[in-house]
Amino acid sequence: MSVTIDLPDAVYERLEKQAQARGTTIAEAIAQALEEAEANRRVAFFERMRAEGRILPKKQLTDEQRQPFKRIDVQGKPVSECLIEERR
Repeated sequence: MSVTIDLPDAVYERLEKQAQARGTTIAEAIAQALEEAEANRRVAFFERMRAEGRILPKKQLTDEQRQPFKRIDVQGKPVSECLIEERR
């Protein structure tokens, strides 16, 4: 997809320098800037929701609480088969 953007000269020069410093093209620098802006908006949104009490703060787990998932083998039919039988 091709899109044309009209930027002020000062902004374009700054963008060009950033792209050269990162070793990317101007298009890639713009894409990165947009992704970073979206990520920042998302973080700000959730911080605002937490501050307003609409969502709970993120729970920090200790290393002891972070246990790897352990599969439990059970006997009997798969749940999907039981559900199908119940629907009949």
